[in-house]
Amino acid sequence: MTFGSVVEARGYYNAYAKRIGFSIRTNTSRRSGITKVLKKIQFVCNKEGKGKKSKTDENTEEPTDDSDEDDSEQDDVDLPHERAIKRGGGGHGGKKRKREKMKYTQCKARMTVKLIGARWHVIYFIAEHNHPLITKPSLTKWLRSHKSISKEEKAFITMLHGCNMTTGRIMQLMAEFYGSIELVPYVGKDVSNFRSTLRTTEKYKDMQETLDYFEELKVQDDPDFFYKFKLDNDYKIQNLFWVDGSARKAYEAYGDCVSFGMTYMTNMYDMPFAPFIGINRHAQSFQLGCAFLRNEKTDSFVWLFKAFLEAMKGKAPLNIITDQDGAMRRAIELVFPNTNHRNCRWHIMDKASGTIGPYLSSNQELKDEFTDCINYSVTPEEFEVKWDAMINKHGLGDIQHFQHLYSIRKSFVQAYYMHCFYPFLQSTQRSEGFNAVLKRYVNPNLSILLFVKQYEKIQQKCLVAQDGQDFRTDDNERHTWSKYPIEKYASTVYTKGIFYKFSKEFEKTAEYDVQEHEMPYQYKLVPNDKFVEDYGTKIL
Repeated sequence: MTFGSVVEARGYYNAYAKRIGFSIRTNTSRRSGITKVLKKIQFVCNKEGKGKKSKTDENTEEPTDDSDEDDSEQDDVDLPHERAIKRGGGGHGGKKRKREKMKYTQCKARMTVKLIGARWHVIYFIAEHNHPLITKPSLTKWLRSHKSISKEEKAFITMLHGCNMTTGRIMQLMAEFYGSIELVPYVGKDVSNFRSTLRTTEKYKDMQETLDYFEELKVQDDPDFFYKFKLDNDYKIQNLFWVDGSARKAYEAYGDCVSFGMTYMTNMYDMPFAPFIGINRHAQSFQLGCAFLRNEKTDSFVWLFKAFLEAMKGKAPLNIITDQDGAMRRAIELVFPNTNHRNCRWHIMDKASGTIGPYLSSNQELKDEFTDCINYSVTPEEFEVKWDAMINKHGLGDIQHFQHLYSIRKSFVQAYYMHCFYPFLQSTQRSEGFNAVLKRYVNPNLSILLFVKQYEKIQQKCLVAQDGQDFRTDDNERHTWSKYPIEKYASTVYTKGIFYKFSKEFEKTAEYDVQEHEMPYQYKLVPNDKFVEDYGTKIL
C-alpha cells in the first residue's frame, strides 16, 4: 500500500488497530543525513518493548541514515508532535503523581513506511500480536491512540461549552446521539481535557477582540449600539460599558425605575459585572446595559453612570434601587441628583436581624410594634410617631443598632417612598434574578468576548418573552371579576398580566368593611365575614 503523507499512513494503521483491538504509537524515524527530511517511520503496537527507558535513552537524538534496512531494531524516537513528556513535579520540587504502569509484552506487531518518490510505501508489516486483543468495541475508546474526538464533534462541544453546559451534561447528550454511553467513542475525561484547552485559548484573547466585535455590531447589525471604555495608566481596560439599540429605545418608555447591582464576578479578569435592569409594562425584567468595572470605588461608579447618561441621551432614571454600597450612593448623588434612590429592603432587614434580632425575639410586644412601624406606616410623620413611642416605651434610646436603622430609614422604609414608582419592587431581586439566569448561560472563567455573546442571547430571550406578553395582551379577552365600571376600564388600559394583579386586589376589597379611623383621611378595614341574609336573591 502507499499513502500521500505520514499523517494518512498513521491514520490508516490506527483505524486498522481500532478495528482489530489494540493501540499504536510511533516508534522510530529516519531522516536524510543531507536534507534532514523525514524518510522513514515505524508504527508499533503500544505493548512493544519492555517499558519506560532511561533518561539517557529518552534524550537520544534521532539517527540519520539513507539505507533501506528494516527499522525494527532501531532506538525509539517519537515524531516531534509526540515528544511531550508529562512530569508530575513540574520542575518545582513537587511530588510526582503516581500513574499505573502499562503491561509491556515486547509485541512485534508493526508497520514501517518509507518515502519513495512522492509517496509513502509500506515496506515492512507484522500482523501477529503476543497478547490478547480488545474484542468488545465499546472498550477501544480507553486505548490511548483511539482517545480522540472528531473535528465535527469538537465544533459541537465548543458550542455547548459556550452555552455553559457541564461536561456531564455534554456526555449525557452525546449518549443520546449514539444510543448509549458505551457507544460514545470517548469518555468524559477527554471532553474535560478538550474544554480545558478551550479555556486556555480563550483566556488569552485580547480585550481588543471584544472592542472590535462591538464596532462590528455597530456598523453592520445595530447602528444604535453604544459602548464606552476607559484605560488605565498601562493602557489596559479599566472600565467597560455597553448597551444595545433595543434597550436604548425601551429606556425612553421604561426609564422610571432601574435596578442596579454588582453581585456577579468574572474571575478571569477580577472585574465585577454591573447590569442595569429595567421593568417593562408587563412587569418583566429586561437589560438596560452592562458594565465591567476594575473596582467598586466612587470614581468607577461616577464614570459608569455618566456613560449610562450619555447612552440614554442625558435622561436619568426617576427611581433607582441598589444595595447598601457607600461608593455607589455617593456616585448616584453626584451624577443622578434628582433621582430617588432607595436600598434593598431585604438586605437591610436581613443584616439587622443579626443585631436587633435578640431584642425582638425576647419581647413579642416590641416585635409587633417594630413590624407595625416598619411595614404599616403610611406617612413619614406616622412612622416618626410610632418609632418614638416604641423607643421610649421599651427604653431603646441608647441601643446603637436601633439608632443605625433610624439613621438610614429614608433608604428602606416604605412610608418615605409612597410617592415614588417602584412597581412590585422592594429589593434588588431583579438584579439578583438576572445574575442567576446569567450564571446558567455563562461560566465566569471564560473570556469577556464569549460573555458578551451570551449576554446577547439573554437579551433576545427577554425580547421574545415580551413579544409573547404583547400577543396575549392584544389578542386575548380579559375575564373580569365584577361589573364595576372601574374594573372594566382597568381591563382596557392595563396589560393582561397587570390587569389580573389589579383584579385580584380589587376582589379583596369586597372582603372588608370600611370604617372611619381616628386619624384624618385614614380608614380602618374590617374583615367582612358576617352572613348576609337573602344577599343576591332580590331582583332590582
